[in-house]
Amino acid sequence: MKPLHWDAINPFTGKPFTWDDPNLRWGDPSYYLEPGDEGFVPYNTPAPKPAPKKKPFRRKAKSANHNPPNPTTTMPTFQYHVAPNPKGGFTTRPVLGDPVTDEVFFNIAATKSGGLTADQIKTALTAVLDTILECSSGCAFSNDLLGKLRFRPTSGGSQPGPGDFDNPDEMNCDVALSITAETRDAWRSTLTLESLGEVGKVSPDIDSILSQENDAPGKYAPGTMIELSGHRLDLDKSDVTQGVFFRSGSNAEVRATVYGTITPTSLSVLVPATLSGPLTVRVANKINGSVRSFTFMDAITPIT
Repeated sequence: MKPLHWDAINPFTGKPFTWDDPNLRWGDPSYYLEPGDEGFVPYNTPAPKPAPKKKPFRRKAKSANHNPPNPTTTMPTFQYHVAPNPKGGFTTRPVLGDPVTDEVFFNIAATKSGGLTADQIKTALTAVLDTILECSSGCAFSNDLLGKLRFRPTSGGSQPGPGDFDNPDEMNCDVALSITAETRDAWRSTLTLESLGEVGKVSPDIDSILSQENDAPGKYAPGTMIELSGHRLDLDKSDVTQGVFFRSGSNAEVRATVYGTITPTSLSVLVPATLSGPLTVRVANKINGSVRSFTFMDAITPIT
């Protein structure tokens, strides 16, 4: 017998283990049977070369066409997106698959039970949940049910006076149900991670550009100031990777070096005196650890 991991490949079929494999034994630890072990059921397919083991916590590149694993046939992968954190930096969000039906859930549970049927497990779990609600009705609680679960009654609500709570709805009576920290940590150690890329990526943007010579929109005079209005424009002018960049035709970009007032919603900048003709304007700002840019859709033109 060999230890069973979540991302293990069946060495006798060359494919991922399935939940209904007769040679799997679930427990702590879980393992799979090999030829010569008592109870081993031979496979119909010839044994290929053993597949290389995969390390846990691997991260894959984002795939253009992603099909989430079928929970009834393959070991799952914890998929997630990376997103900006409103408090700074980044956070992650799980990518939810399809809802698990009662039939799928209890069939999987039956394969892990060692002999119980799906109906028997469903009946038992219903009784367990009803008992949790009954205990919570009397404010009983548990921090270590079966070494895996915690439950406790909760309440809250808001009323003008201390005697104004008349029913459970006004008190927001509820039952908090969660796994224990030890169970959570053990579960985390089994996860295989797959990043599906970054979402919610924000960048600076320009709504309008005005000449500070005559307030004309989309106009400039070489060697004079223009004002950019938009969002996330509070760049660091001392960082040469950030700033306002001008391009005339197919010439190389020119970074502005003289700036006036800089705020998140507006900034003023001097157009270099050496430039002429229609100019494309790009602004670059460092946001959440990376420099991101935005190019204004219309070229600005000289004042005539």
